[in-house]
Amino acid sequence: MPTSKTPSVPYDMYESPQEVVIILPLGGVKKDSIAVKIEEYRILITWVRQQPKIKESCLPIQEACYRWPIELMIDIPPQVYFDKIHSKLTLDNILYIVIPKALVPEHIALEVEYEAG
Repeated sequence: MPTSKTPSVPYDMYESPQEVVIILPLGGVKKDSIAVKIEEYRILITWVRQQPKIKESCLPIQEACYRWPIELMIDIPPQVYFDKIHSKLTLDNILYIVIPKALVPEHIALEVEYEAG
């Protein structure tokens, strides 16, 4: 849940029968500052943007991009393979999180046993 210090972060989420894909643009973020955790059917993503060097004589008028760590929590469906979730940061600083879904068959035929008695 965003606080007054946490900016709203846009992301895209797509779903197919096999997986859920989250796409999150992270301009100005280095790979070593990103953490992705799974907590109670949610993915928690935290990161810090690297502030570029500016002249010491420049005084801030507005600062919203580089002041604190950013946190984003995204709900995920319960029928997924948690141990197969993976993420990748592209050269364009786009974070992809792929969540494989557990395949649930439409129907299962069960053999009926006969108890002789």
